[in-house]
Amino acid sequence: MTGRPLHILMTDPHLRGGGQVRYVSSLAAELTRFGHRVTIGCKPDSVLVEHAKAAGCGVDNRFTFRGGLRPLCWLADIRETRRFIQQEKPDILHVNGSQDHWAAAATNRLLGRPVCLVRTRHNTYPVHDMWPNRVLNRRWTDFQIVVCDTVRQTLGEQRAFDPARMCSIHNGVDSEEFKPDASQRAEARAEFGYRDDELVCGIAARLVPAKGHEFLFRAAAWLKGEFPNLRLLVLGQGDLEQELVRLAEELGIAGIVRFAGFRGDMARSTQAFDIGVQPSIDCDTSSFSLKEQMAEEKPVVCSDYGGLTEILTDGVEGFIVPAGTVEPLAEAIRTLLANPELRRKMGAAGRQRILKDFTLEVFARRTAEAYCHALEIHGTHTAS
Repeated sequence: MTGRPLHILMTDPHLRGGGQVRYVSSLAAELTRFGHRVTIGCKPDSVLVEHAKAAGCGVDNRFTFRGGLRPLCWLADIRETRRFIQQEKPDILHVNGSQDHWAAAATNRLLGRPVCLVRTRHNTYPVHDMWPNRVLNRRWTDFQIVVCDTVRQTLGEQRAFDPARMCSIHNGVDSEEFKPDASQRAEARAEFGYRDDELVCGIAARLVPAKGHEFLFRAAAWLKGEFPNLRLLVLGQGDLEQELVRLAEELGIAGIVRFAGFRGDMARSTQAFDIGVQPSIDCDTSSFSLKEQMAEEKPVVCSDYGGLTEILTDGVEGFIVPAGTVEPLAEAIRTLLANPELRRKMGAAGRQRILKDFTLEVFARRTAEAYCHALEIHGTHTAS
């Protein structure tokens, strides 16, 4: 941690939940627990308002953070950012999206850059190599945190970024909330209707093409004859639900698939899993759900997309398979279904990996260290 408590304005433009909102709320809560003063900047009706209160953080919900050509919204956000900087005098502006990045950077620049500006990049979306992006990222931003090495390396090769002012920090999970719990497992399996002899492959993700549900369903269709006790538990909601329901029917696996929808009790619901699966084909960088299942001692199978391969070692905590494939995914799941001792061994290794590298404490400590480095860079800029 830093040598002194810092005041951080941590902003995000999202209204509803998701990985980025979880990143902001969990990081803010943990930094607050370590004695830093955190204010979450968000829209008036964002879920982050309640998250900030629950975490004991301050909240400024007077931002609009709207994309597109909306000059009045931009001016409103610039005014609010200026007010906050001048009245609250934060040490760090930590932005997490495009809209809040531009508002904070432009305001800070207009004021002579009195505050250190840090951006976290959460996804694999490309950044166009245009002059405005070079100005924003190389001149107006002191430091960039990227949530996995894979994306950091890709961005570092682009002219819009300075690789010397970037680092990788995976997000962390609550290893106490997500831990093996026999009683919760029994309750969850009873609620979902699973017998003790049934083997549950689970996926906890938004129902969108990027998460690769289709490949899991097709792999299950290959395996159902060999493993009549195989079941699929799908946690999450999204636009793809009806299409996935139809796919399950077409593949003849509708009887073994349960769509459980959005769950507010994810730590309890995933206890029902015997194997966790994350066959993503797009967007995934530092998966919360994969880490949470590992923390619960579930063996996992994931694709080799994005930063997923940085979370586990193939053959140790689970298996890594090529993204967008069915047969390798089916073979990895088959190996685990057929070997209960391997499931136990890989699950135990998974929790140890989380405790070593991916707890909330590790996440917050590494972020605070990045703030210190960013402040040094900022100090060099202001002194020159």
